[in-house]
Amino acid sequence: MNAFNFKLGSVPYLNARPLTDWFSETEEGRALGASVEYILPSLLAPRLEPGDFAAGLVSSVAWVRRPQLVYAPGVAVACDGPVRSVRLFSQVPIAKIRRVALDTSSLTSVTLTRVLLEERFGLTPEYTPMAPDLESMLQDHDAALLIGDKGYLDYDASLTVLDLGEAWKEWTNLPFVFALWIGRPDLLTPELQRHFLTAKEWGTAHLDEVAARRAAEHGESLERAQAYFSRAIVYNLGEREEAGLQLFAQKVRAHGLIQNPVPIQSAR
Repeated sequence: MNAFNFKLGSVPYLNARPLTDWFSETEEGRALGASVEYILPSLLAPRLEPGDFAAGLVSSVAWVRRPQLVYAPGVAVACDGPVRSVRLFSQVPIAKIRRVALDTSSLTSVTLTRVLLEERFGLTPEYTPMAPDLESMLQDHDAALLIGDKGYLDYDASLTVLDLGEAWKEWTNLPFVFALWIGRPDLLTPELQRHFLTAKEWGTAHLDEVAARRAAEHGESLERAQAYFSRAIVYNLGEREEAGLQLFAQKVRAHGLIQNPVPIQSAR
């Protein structure tokens, strides 16, 4: 890969910014000439196989579903408890959910919703993909999944809320990995992996700065953005996160939610 002028893709949410801002906001990052295009995960994932991007910070299930892709070690958007931005909002108790509207911008969270409702809660609801608008979603559905910045908003306090990160942790006692840097093996080079680690180290050391720069454009107050970064999101991909990722992949396959099951592999 050319050391300069390469293209990256990323999900367009606030939680991605500590992993991407280094490329645009630091002299070292800008010197690489990388551009970052922010795209919904459901639209970004299909563009990785053709090599439209050197790598994409995209839903973890995109890697599970694509055996020819690998992920960069050491970096993730994960949680080890409540994630606060991936939530199921229900008009009825969880046990009574029969119809669920699923955010069409999502990949991993849609799959996680199905795994949790069907395996942990013993439910077999009807699922309908819909644009992420809670009022419209709940007109004909018991519950609605929202992710990212919309999932983090405050809504009607009368709704029952299931935080998917919290539900996964209570069920498995493991973190959940929502997004990874994913790409083709020939493009996700060791050099690029080192840049991702550098970007993570800078971002996690400057969370308040990232929050101050990005909160308003994502519709959040500075205080809520700071709390989100410091209390909800984990950016490391260590042994426990790897174990959570592997378990999720196994669950996805067991539920028949992907084709062509493949062994787990990183770009190491």
